[in-house]
Amino acid sequence: MRRIVQAAIGCAAIGAACLVPSSAATAKAGALSGTWASIDNDGSSQTLDITGSGQRSYAMFLTDDSATSACGWAAAKLVGSGTSEGDLLQMSGALVCLPGGNVLRGRIGLLFVYSPATDTLTDETGVTWHRS
Repeated sequence: MRRIVQAAIGCAAIGAACLVPSSAATAKAGALSGTWASIDNDGSSQTLDITGSGQRSYAMFLTDDSATSACGWAAAKLVGSGTSEGDLLQMSGALVCLPGGNVLRGRIGLLFVYSPATDTLTDETGVTWHRS
């Protein structure tokens, strides 16, 4: 989960400039919808649920079994929305530490790159997400 906090800083710095036009991810409705899984750089398991019709807007729900720096190794969830532009998916949401439900102030941003060839998402820290 440390990468989520780092990602927030990176995306805040480049903002909308993160989005580059491309047609691959938006070519078919709901191309990014589904359940994705990954192993974070700290070794924890992560799940990302994405819902939407593929019309550039998605609802997103990310869980991390162990949010190292943000929640002191406790589990966490990031709930928010996503906007796609070509092969890029920008997520913005509120981070909640579990089980207490402590909400961290401010919104967290996270950027993913979709690869249609491998049907994977890769976040900006290099973690690859696979459909589960």
